[in-house]
Amino acid sequence: MKVNEIALGSSGFVELRNTGSTEADIGGWAVQACAGSSARILATIPSPTVVPPGEYFLIVGSAFSGTAPNGIVVHTVDGSGVIARNRHGAHTDSVGLTSSSPCREDGPATPCQNSGEGSSLGRDSASRDTDHNSADFTCRIPTPGEINP
Repeated sequence: MKVNEIALGSSGFVELRNTGSTEADIGGWAVQACAGSSARILATIPSPTVVPPGEYFLIVGSAFSGTAPNGIVVHTVDGSGVIARNRHGAHTDSVGLTSSSPCREDGPATPCQNSGEGSSLGRDSASRDTDHNSADFTCRIPTPGEINP
């Protein structure tokens, strides 16, 4: 499972994508939001939650205007990035937006100039992951629950 796309705020979202070739049981996984130099739990995914290959799981803010048939609603998606941790607490993937964010992998992703509802940070259509947020995430039109163009 990869952090595939994020948008911050009460209308924001975190999109996880199963990039594997088999189903992924993500029940008990936690997604943490980073603020400053620490991380706090944004959401814990209930058991059983199984994501088929190539499919998505969403965590959405309370003012999210799209649909999230497979997801969790939280008050807001805030902070300087997110970390996905498996049920054993191991880091599986993350994206950070500042050089001090504990969510970043190598260099931080470059935040969108227009951080309003019209933009998100996402991976390419293949969900390429080099463990360098600055290379893996670009500003794009939000596509929660769908393949990134």
